[in-house]
Amino acid sequence: MVISPDPRATQAALEVLKQGGNAVDAAVTAQWVLNVVAPQASGIGGGGLFLFYDIGTRRILSFDGSVKAPAKAFPGMFLDENGKPLPYQPGRNTGGLSVGVPGLLKLTEEVHAKYGTHKFPFSKLMEPAVRYAEEGAAMSAELAREVRENAKRLTLLDPERVVFFENGIPLREGKKILQPGLAKTFRLIQDKGAEVFYRGAIAKAVVHAVRGNVYRKGLLDEKDLEDYTVAARDPVHASYQDYDLFSAGPPSDGGVMLFRGLNLLSGFGIPGLGQSSETYHLLGEVQKIAFSKRSGVADPDLFDVPLKELLSEAWAQDRVNRIKFDQVLKSEETKVAGPERGKKPAGSSVMIVDPQGNIAVLSATLGDAFGSALRVPGYGFFLNDLLTDFIADPASVKDPGSPELISGGQRPRGAEAPAFIFEKGKPSLLLNAYGPEDPAAVLLNVLVQKIDLRASCSQALEAPRLLVRDKALRMEPGLYDRETIRLKLALLGHGIEKEGPIGSAQIVCFVEGSGRIEGESDPRSSGSAAGF
Repeated sequence: MVISPDPRATQAALEVLKQGGNAVDAAVTAQWVLNVVAPQASGIGGGGLFLFYDIGTRRILSFDGSVKAPAKAFPGMFLDENGKPLPYQPGRNTGGLSVGVPGLLKLTEEVHAKYGTHKFPFSKLMEPAVRYAEEGAAMSAELAREVRENAKRLTLLDPERVVFFENGIPLREGKKILQPGLAKTFRLIQDKGAEVFYRGAIAKAVVHAVRGNVYRKGLLDEKDLEDYTVAARDPVHASYQDYDLFSAGPPSDGGVMLFRGLNLLSGFGIPGLGQSSETYHLLGEVQKIAFSKRSGVADPDLFDVPLKELLSEAWAQDRVNRIKFDQVLKSEETKVAGPERGKKPAGSSVMIVDPQGNIAVLSATLGDAFGSALRVPGYGFFLNDLLTDFIADPASVKDPGSPELISGGQRPRGAEAPAFIFEKGKPSLLLNAYGPEDPAAVLLNVLVQKIDLRASCSQALEAPRLLVRDKALRMEPGLYDRETIRLKLALLGHGIEKEGPIGSAQIVCFVEGSGRIEGESDPRSSGSAAGF
């Protein structure tokens, strides 16, 4: 089974499985195709997380390839000459200043070296991507939309508009794009391995782009690239109903937030409530408590992260009594802030189950769409803007030692929440989400539908979602249009807003007793699922 955000990546990975490759091989292949056909979302200029279930040892392994701040990074680096924070867009998120040391390439190479097959050398897994880059790939609707929306940022750093434009106009969906620079990059990596990216010709080009671009110069240097390391992490664990759940741990906080939400829901009997206003009231109130304060999760190499406290039963018990069925939480402490104005996170997810039973989920991101909008000249890939995940104004943080403040070598907090869900020691569900909405909130909706309300695999993805922003419930049309539910929630005191599609998710369901698995990609996006 293969699920990815683009059918071309899905098919490339499926061919690897058909030819005897395993889940790791297939995930790597899909990711590099995505770098070509969806360059706005992820690529070798960004970071990623790899969650792997090894059927041979029955172990869940987590690998952290998130970006790192350059050694010379400092808390006030995003202030202007008057000591005021630069505006987010394009002041902070465009150009070299926001670029962290990329980790995705080294992550995939190292995980493949340990857990991929000998049948597919790392270099061979890049071949489908090279073909799309050399021979051309049709522009998807998503890529065409992101080019239109980010045209000003892209042209700040590419005033000649040579990429994704024709006669100065953004290319339309279906237009074939040739990317010879990106093909050259992949060919170099095929020949010399990731070393050429972190110490060779590509490293020099990355540093030149960051420090010499025309808009905003950055701090990254060759030593930062040489020193980059991938970290093996312990996955985080929680229990819900009769299931054991595992996700990536810090510096990503998505799994922690998702599991805090489930710990709160454990105090209520949602299955008995059904598709009612009470269920959606709970879903909203739980998001307010679980997601309102995201501090505490940080780079575990530099900070002590109180995971036991954050995921403890005591934490949930202290807060669950604040949720009432006849009133709405009002405190400012339960305000769920959305992304900073101008920030629109992008990303990708590849989900693989191979015939042997190995499972791989690879989450990757550049930060915003096209990352920093800085494309490495001659090499054809975009660099991330993930350093914008740190606080821009040091004066807004009381603790000078806070992990919210950027420091050299530090990994920013991420929001990824890939989830492996087991029942009686066997895989039962796989979930992941990507895109601009909070993955933890998206997956909380899906899990309530699947586990508590007994929806099918496809129904759990299709069900309308509810997201809390500030203190309002934002509902997809399918929920907002259920007048009885909406009116009851409004009478309780909820602010209610109608929202377009909320998030993009993926799900795999293991059908108990049959040996079959079902995979679904979110109908809200153009991703695809395929198996054999």
